[in-house]
Amino acid sequence: MQSCAARLRAGKKVSDEEFDEVYFGRIKDVSFRHWTPVAVAQRAALLLTGMGARRVLDVGSGAGKFCIVGALSTDAKFSGIEQRKNLVDAAEDAAARMGASRASFIHGNFVNFDWLPFDGIYFYNPFQEQIQEHDPVPIDGALEPSTTLHNTYVACATSMLIRAPVGTAVVTYNGFGGPMPRQYRHVSSETINGAELNLWVRTGTPKTSRRRTSPEDKTQPIEVGR
Repeated sequence: MQSCAARLRAGKKVSDEEFDEVYFGRIKDVSFRHWTPVAVAQRAALLLTGMGARRVLDVGSGAGKFCIVGALSTDAKFSGIEQRKNLVDAAEDAAARMGASRASFIHGNFVNFDWLPFDGIYFYNPFQEQIQEHDPVPIDGALEPSTTLHNTYVACATSMLIRAPVGTAVVTYNGFGGPMPRQYRHVSSETINGAELNLWVRTGTPKTSRRRTSPEDKTQPIEVGR
């Protein structure tokens, strides 16, 4: 694991097969479908930090792959919020084994979570699972598909993006389920592993300065069902 981490710190390529050795069982088996590929995570992290982001939030962080790669590839802090406690546990274990001290994880639902401490946001189409009725490789059997919840999550994410402070950078990989709000300027687009990676920035005139708190405070949100 340390060799893999060292190469990420040096900005070198690491294959998904190599990285995924940090996981076990089902979490490792579904990585190819549900966790951000290493090459995408490296590029997304560089795009966000290139826009000045120092604290990045991954919405629906799963087993923490994006946050770990981002923390090892840049000098920014990466936090993930995830509803499944077993995935949070796996992410924390993987981060510790990789020596990714600037990666942290919160067990909860993003709907009740304060985004204001973060100046970078990452989405890997996190709500698609709600409407994927016949996923050939599901994460587990715990989730009941719900178009209503999917639409609710997309609406909540849209509202939070609109309320985000001016200058907030956002990267979407394969979208987030809805169109970006008009308050965002599209900065760049590229295709990696067959899906679009887009960079956006919140525009406008700053009204007030935001109070920054540390993601490591790990405020526990009230969970809601998927």
